[in-house]
Amino acid sequence: MTADKHFNRWMRRAGGLFLLVLAYVLMADMVIPMTPHAMVQRPVLTIAPRVAGEVVEVDVANNQKVKAGQLLFRIDPSDYELAVQKAELALGSAQQTNDNLRAQLAQADAAVSASDAANIEKNRELKRLQSLRATKVVSQQALDQAATAVDTSAAQLVSAKEKRRAIRVQLGLAGDQNLLVRQAQNQLDSAQLALSRTDVRAPEDGVVSNLQLVSGIQAQAKQSLMSLVVTGKERIAADFREKTLSGIGDKARAWVVFDALPGRVFTAVLSSRDLGVAQGQLSPNGRLAAPEDSDRWVRDAQRVRIYVELEDKLPPSLVTGSRATVMLAGTDSGLLQWVGKTQMRIISLLHYVY
Repeated sequence: MTADKHFNRWMRRAGGLFLLVLAYVLMADMVIPMTPHAMVQRPVLTIAPRVAGEVVEVDVANNQKVKAGQLLFRIDPSDYELAVQKAELALGSAQQTNDNLRAQLAQADAAVSASDAANIEKNRELKRLQSLRATKVVSQQALDQAATAVDTSAAQLVSAKEKRRAIRVQLGLAGDQNLLVRQAQNQLDSAQLALSRTDVRAPEDGVVSNLQLVSGIQAQAKQSLMSLVVTGKERIAADFREKTLSGIGDKARAWVVFDALPGRVFTAVLSSRDLGVAQGQLSPNGRLAAPEDSDRWVRDAQRVRIYVELEDKLPPSLVTGSRATVMLAGTDSGLLQWVGKTQMRIISLLHYVY
């Protein structure tokens, strides 16, 4: 066999191999699509105090695991304890004021009763004098004085009733529904709530990460001082080209490999997919449209984010942001699934070496 024939044979073999690989790539891209643009995501909470003050105690260390409700750090409670004491005094003063008003109300009731009795007596006296007027025993002056006394006693009775009504209005409702007591109790509740917020606790189970907080720092309300990586709520986000997802149904099976765990293939399930991307978001900002300006004939494919959940527990060694490769199974073919798993295992080894 001549050298030219030998070369031509190898070229035909290479061409056939290339076409075979190309056919597999095109078929795999639609049936078992894969993306290296995937990573582990965990919720990260920024821990900020609700009140201001000096940090006097830090009860956790960097990368320490914490449980929900566990104390993270404490703010100096002195000012807030004084505020609670002041509110307690205000509540006691309100209750004392109400006791005084109740005593005044009792006196006002007695004054109304006395004025009413006096008015009744003055009216009786006036009637008696009027009955004796015909006998000329009572002078007109005495009769006029008795009438004036009736008017005076009636006015005094009205005045006593108005004073009693004013005290009742000032006193308001009885018990816990009293306005002064409610206002003072509200101030006390607010002071106690602020005091309770000097102890900053973990809202979720997680791990304290990148801790730089030390005692002595002047904390401001709602200013982040610590990050907490939540555990138990992990997910894997993967960005696929939108055309490769057209044949993938909901709850499709998936395989995941991680750069940090070469050779291990994890089984997962497609849990959800995003409905859009940032470039397609409409914002009423008052600006005109900015059409894409590109002279490229072949543009980059749009990628869509999906989320998969591992059937097994995520290894704790994987940090938030760990890189992964995800493959979706759009077919029930056992052969293709075996080929896909084998490909994923090889890719994981290559990523680990690279």
